[in-house]
Amino acid sequence: MIYSKKNAAEIKKEIIVGIDEDWSVAYNLLFDNQNQYLKSKVNACLSFEEFKTVSDREGLNNQRLLIINKPIYFDNNNFALVKIAFYRNIEHNSGSFLLLEKVNGIWVIKDYLNQWAT
Repeated sequence: MIYSKKNAAEIKKEIIVGIDEDWSVAYNLLFDNQNQYLKSKVNACLSFEEFKTVSDREGLNNQRLLIINKPIYFDNNNFALVKIAFYRNIEHNSGSFLLLEKVNGIWVIKDYLNQWAT
């Protein structure tokens, strides 16, 4: 069973509100030697405020924002929760928590939790 009170306590300990981290090194490493096509589709990382400024400046409905939160690992690092949200405009947004399991060294999506869409 994936969920238990033990796991809930372990997950709660991993949540740090207001943490300020710089993921630019990991982001740049992703594109250093591979995924060049993907890099052409992804803009630089922006804060929500920076994204809003660009979106307002362009005045077009073609800006998209994908937010991926830091994974929360639990159950001896065999499972992880990752919150994702995709924003396009006030009418077309969605998100969920991904429940991932490490299977033979590869992270596999096991479930989508708390899904929402507008």
